[in-house]
Amino acid sequence: MKITFPHIGDAHLIGRIFFSEIGIDIVTPSANTVKSLERGSEISPDEICLPFKLMIANLIDAYHLGADTVVMPATMGPCRLGEYGELLKSILDSKGYHFQWILLDALSAIGKRELLSRLAHLVSERNKPIPVILWALERTYQIIKELENLDEKAHILTGYEMKNGECKRVLASCRRELSKVTGVRNALKIIRYHKSRLEKIEYDFKKRPIRILLTGEIFSMIEPFANHHIEELLMDMGVSFKKRVTLGWWIRLTFFHSIQPWKFLKPKNKYLPYSIGGYAKETVEEGILCTKKGYDGVIQLFPVGCMPEIVSKAVFSRMMKERELSVLTVIYDEMGGEAGYITRIEAFTDMLIRRKKAEKSKGGRTARKAIAEGNQGFLSGSDAAAKRGKEHVLSGH
Repeated sequence: MKITFPHIGDAHLIGRIFFSEIGIDIVTPSANTVKSLERGSEISPDEICLPFKLMIANLIDAYHLGADTVVMPATMGPCRLGEYGELLKSILDSKGYHFQWILLDALSAIGKRELLSRLAHLVSERNKPIPVILWALERTYQIIKELENLDEKAHILTGYEMKNGECKRVLASCRRELSKVTGVRNALKIIRYHKSRLEKIEYDFKKRPIRILLTGEIFSMIEPFANHHIEELLMDMGVSFKKRVTLGWWIRLTFFHSIQPWKFLKPKNKYLPYSIGGYAKETVEEGILCTKKGYDGVIQLFPVGCMPEIVSKAVFSRMMKERELSVLTVIYDEMGGEAGYITRIEAFTDMLIRRKKAEKSKGGRTARKAIAEGNQGFLSGSDAAAKRGKEHVLSGH
């Protein structure tokens, strides 16, 4: 058995570390590129969204590299990603790419027994003792949490750097080393070492950088190629930002929600009180959080045709009037030009900076508006565009 899965953020790093720990061969597809997107688009349905086209290209690439088993998530509520496993299988079979499929659904969808059965099939060939597998799972989840904690700190501290780009270099170095390491213990050592590096960087906490909340469709949020490396762009600009939708967030919401539902209870919001598919409800709640926590604005990301996020976008239009919420919606597809995305994001952040400077000069600011008062470390749009892409956070992306 040689396992593969599509590129979804850090999944290829985490998966390789876990499966190597229990002795299972893993095939990592080549990083997403424009050419791979073109290959995926050629055999995908015309109206299907960007994530599907990238996923099918990844799996074809992995097939040629010797993979015979696909592991991928399958539950997103009334979202097409929940059906991607079956659709991918149908298309790939028709083209002669035959895989064995292991779909990881939520406990609420398939039950504990079926989920354990699928996981057991995944590790059956190596006959590893159950305690060893459980230990590896627990340690791997620890890796996910610590890596995301490192990211979160770097994303916030980047706005206070004395020398722009140092936080980004720490993240890039960490992922380069994780792409080569074997064993969960060694992976944890690498992450903790880079945390110490992050703490040694010089910061100027007198700065007041703008603070932005990233939210939206999960694939566009966590796969750098799908969002044109927006995290690197914001770090180049000296913007402090927070991204709550991550791989670890999805694991907690999908698997732990059924085990400990009381930890995930949230008050209903008047804008979108019910789940309508995907993570639209969570996206709206992120917008509410933005106004309560003093963020200066929200950037919403999603691919063309994502129904749940289209609804969230409509809700944001109302919230912009009622809550003075500043929202930039960025919609991605294979036809979009990168320069256009960069220009819109740079213009949005520049607008937030100028607004905060104007509010500071007026005086009498509210507590929420006093959170950010301008950003002396902001790079000009041309400088940010020129520097971006020289050192990608994810190795090979």
